[in-house]
Amino acid sequence: MPQALSHQPPDRLGPTAVHLIDRKYPAADQIYRVLRDAIISGGFRPREALSENRICNMFSVSRSPVRIALTRLAEDGLIDILPQRGSFVAPIKLTRVREGHFARVALELAVVREAASRWSPAHAAALRQAIKLQKKHARAGDAWSFHMADEQFHRGFASAAGLGGVWTTVQGLKTHLDRVRHLANPVRGHMDRVIAEHVDVMAALDEGRADDAVSAMRSHLDSLHETIARLKPLHEDYFTDD
Repeated sequence: MPQALSHQPPDRLGPTAVHLIDRKYPAADQIYRVLRDAIISGGFRPREALSENRICNMFSVSRSPVRIALTRLAEDGLIDILPQRGSFVAPIKLTRVREGHFARVALELAVVREAASRWSPAHAAALRQAIKLQKKHARAGDAWSFHMADEQFHRGFASAAGLGGVWTTVQGLKTHLDRVRHLANPVRGHMDRVIAEHVDVMAALDEGRADDAVSAMRSHLDSLHETIARLKPLHEDYFTDD
């Protein structure tokens, strides 16, 4: 049976399934969104072929919206279009990851400092709920739901700071480093480490130690470099220094 485009984790949208297009909205936008999320979440692996025919069959559409979607993904750096060869999921480009990480750190640390100046029991309760969900999903080995709770945790600081729009900007910046996060979450012990780092940030905020909270968040975000070092030997062909 065809699957709807919503209500399904992108990494569980099988590449051989047929996905329903909502005819009320541009097909190219929907195809782009599903393929983008599937690439970021690992539903499509780095260097995997994405032929136009394959995508047309997945969505039961003509080539025109598929070509538009593939062009947008190429502009994002998520696929490589090779003349006479076709389209392929791009490897994880570490230059793009580092650029996104640099920008994310600058914004999130500023957000955490502002959140600290406005911190309240209600803010603390909201973020503790996100950590509670992370623990639940980590125990269940549900990497997708863990990621969603992780996003909820970080978004909570922007809400506490009264800077919800900044989180939208951060999401756009971390497209490439999110590929690393999704790849890392299923690795044994990784989710537990993330939770412990989140708990450290919360402890500092709850005790009114703004500088320590910012420092703990920097340490948490900078653990990306260690994560990449652990992942590269496991997935050597997934990464490029370009």
